Amino acid sequence: MTRNSGTLSISYFYIFIILLVGVILYPGVHAVSLPALPSSPPETAASTRPPVRTDDPLWTKALSLWEQRGEDIQNVKNALGVFRQLAVKHPDQTEPELWLCRVYYFLGIWETDEEKRDPILETSIDHCNRVLAVDPENPSAGYWLGSAWSHFKEIDTILPRIRKLSREFPPGREIPIPGGPEWKTAIAHWDARADLERARLAVNTLEDISGKHPDRFEVWAWLARAYYWLGENAETEKEQEDLYTQGYENGQKAVDLSPLSPGANYWTAANMGRFAQRGSIFRRVKFSRKMFEHIRKVDLEEPHYYFGAIPRYLAFCLAHAGALTRKVIAGYGYRPDNTFQTIQMSIALEPNYFGTRIALAELAISLGKKDMARDHLTYVLNTPPDSQPLCAPENRLDQKKARHLLEALDK
Repeated sequence: MTRNSGTLSISYFYIFIILLVGVILYPGVHAVSLPALPSSPPETAASTRPPVRTDDPLWTKALSLWEQRGEDIQNVKNALGVFRQLAVKHPDQTEPELWLCRVYYFLGIWETDEEKRDPILETSIDHCNRVLAVDPENPSAGYWLGSAWSHFKEIDTILPRIRKLSREFPPGREIPIPGGPEWKTAIAHWDARADLERARLAVNTLEDISGKHPDRFEVWAWLARAYYWLGENAETEKEQEDLYTQGYENGQKAVDLSPLSPGANYWTAANMGRFAQRGSIFRRVKFSRKMFEHIRKVDLEEPHYYFGAIPRYLAFCLAHAGALTRKVIAGYGYRPDNTFQTIQMSIALEPNYFGTRIALAELAISLGKKDMARDHLTYVLNTPPDSQPLCAPENRLDQKKARHLLEALDK
């Protein structure tokens, strides 16, 4: 049929707008309700960056190109060429192969065309397997193998290795913490954030630090994190909007100072999602692209960030947006069809971060899989929230959500 009507074109435009709205309708709620830490864990997570050597000047060249990657994909491709040279020159060393795992993963996620993306990720997996053939317990190879595999292969076969990642790369502070007495005070208040007054004191202390050190991305990222928590606990919609606005504005300052920081990008997207959800269709459309740009940076830099947050994000999106948004999500390089698989990876990384099970339950409910939803909701209600002490306050909020969902499900 020939399209000869302007009215039909306008209709397609509105359908596209509705699909975009669906993408961001919900994922900012629990998908980004990430855990915090008690007062005495390591200050930072074990690094997922592959190890390097200093026995060849090519290493300096390769790492320099990698560190300059930013938004310039050509720097990544140039770095890849040098890492290839190192692998050929030093076939007895695992470090160049590990970097090839890492760089091919980056290039694969950068590519949004499925037909082009899969072979790149497959190449990342091949290099990881070469390392694992020599060193079966190599944690870096396991990390990047799991990262690439989960995007397009059957997840069941890789779950045992995924489960090991929590031990090999234990979580630390979601955002680095500079030293100093003011920081110590701020984090002490933050760790007691279940008391909202202490959470507000954390914000006040961080605001004071930002005035003295506006060039430190960490303080702006922590403010984004803290404002999100206050927004989650606010009583009125107006108060929530104000808090989420402050959250994403502070997060954007952090991203401006540290464009590749997973924490800065994630908390910016988290606040944007919650703010957009409470606004008009035009607000939602305005923020949709920005949100996914931040999420993609997290995937590029630290794909298992906070117990597999990206599959959790997609699950919430699909649960509340419907099947028509699958094509929109796929346009960002993700496969909605395997969300049930990939969220199992998130549960394998940390079974007692309840937000993941809430996401899976809501997706199951939306698709009529009530028994699956009931199983995960019951697990949440029957498990102590501090069974994962890094996120006990968030878990308590999710238990309330589970109770409401289960009551609705049983009616």
